[in-house]
Amino acid sequence: MLTEDIVGIIVGVPGVIVFTFLVMRYKLKKELGPVVDALRDDLDDTREQLAEVQERLDFAERVLTAGRASQEDRNG
Repeated sequence: MLTEDIVGIIVGVPGVIVFTFLVMRYKLKKELGPVVDALRDDLDDTREQLAEVQERLDFAERVLTAGRASQEDRNG
């Protein structure tokens, strides 16, 4: 009888812990899902803006380099 109680505790306690963890994880995912989606959208927008800024910077560097080269050719 004592052995059955010990086995029940050994099997039952981890099962309750795992079940509680899964329930908490589900609730958290359900509550935070819209927040995570909004953050992903914001991150995508930020990445697009960064790519656009990098393109503009590359263009500005090319224009400046070309201007310096033509000025050096004239001064020659």
